[in-house]
Amino acid sequence: MEYVKYRLTDDEYIPAIVELGEKSTPVWRQNRWDKGEFSEYIRNNGCGHCCAAMAATLNGVSITPYEEYEYCRKMWGPPKLSQRHYMSISGITKVLNSLDIPAFCYGVKGRQYPEVGEQITESLKNGKQVIFWSNPSDDFPENPFSKGEHYVMAVGFDEDGRIVVANSSEKWTSEGIQKVDINTILRALRKDCDPADKTWGDSDNHDYCAGYIIVG
Repeated sequence: MEYVKYRLTDDEYIPAIVELGEKSTPVWRQNRWDKGEFSEYIRNNGCGHCCAAMAATLNGVSITPYEEYEYCRKMWGPPKLSQRHYMSISGITKVLNSLDIPAFCYGVKGRQYPEVGEQITESLKNGKQVIFWSNPSDDFPENPFSKGEHYVMAVGFDEDGRIVVANSSEKWTSEGIQKVDINTILRALRKDCDPADKTWGDSDNHDYCAGYIIVG
């Protein structure tokens, strides 16, 4: 197993660089994004695009969140006003697959948590990344990733056995990096999915609107 390393920077747009073996990616800061016509969209709704860009870059396709958003618009057109303005789990999966990056999405609905925790842990040990949807919950008020719906990416384990998570929102981490255990991720995961939550780029299988993606 290769351990994740990271280094902090003085760049307000890229607070950290994460490294996994010979691969690396910037940890993008969505709240600071000010480049391009749709910069406001990236600032307010860019977490999924940041995660997709980081995962792609770690897997050999260098792309910024803005470029990834433009790529989505070419595939699907702009998000409709009736849709929730964030990228879906299956939408991110489709983007990565279209870039020839192996990615598989999983819904949490009906799945047992020990099974989910084991799958995520083994995937990280094998050098894969896990993008997951953190969801607000009355049962987990101390959720460290967000107090709203938010995508973050688990990169792997550090030498102390902690899971290194890249978080694009400066509201929850000034460094862009968080270190947690698997139980924290399991408690933060979106646990169910309602058909009303179908979003931009989604498949027709609503069970896969929420959950997590294994990449690599």
